[in-house]
Amino acid sequence: MRPPNSPAAPAKPPTPTPTTPATATAPPAPPPASAVARPVESLTVPEIIYVEDDAALAELLEYGLKARGYRFQAYRNGREALRELLALNVEGTHPLLLLDVDLPALDGYSIFDALQRDRPGTYRVVFTTVHGREEEQLRGLEAGALDYLVKPISLRVALEKIKRWVGR
Repeated sequence: MRPPNSPAAPAKPPTPTPTTPATATAPPAPPPASAVARPVESLTVPEIIYVEDDAALAELLEYGLKARGYRFQAYRNGREALRELLALNVEGTHPLLLLDVDLPALDGYSIFDALQRDRPGTYRVVFTTVHGREEEQLRGLEAGALDYLVKPISLRVALEKIKRWVGR
């Protein structure tokens, strides 16, 4: 400690430290942020996507899925749904797609065909429809759908099936 009112000691110049070439110790520069592949967080990808134009059924499904804690997305129009489904980044996941057969703008079978062609194996599809004839059900199953739900749908039964399809 220096006594009060005494002059301060002159500042000493910093001692130079030896440097080594940057290539010897510095790690390679990281690629630009836009070039880095970012894995999709599985917690942001919907577990279930449903395309349903009937407002009452869509609200019922939303209520049940929220109550069970599922991550989900909903669409009411076939053309809008297809555009979004083709663009959705679901890398490494396989969301369950509840797909109504009779939709405005584009029917469920056309959506299914486009997904099979452009994003094969991305979505696990279950058709939903009022058409419960054997031929209709076989059409969906033979096309590659996981299952076929005939409306009117019991919410309790639908949620139990969804639990099994999603695996939780």
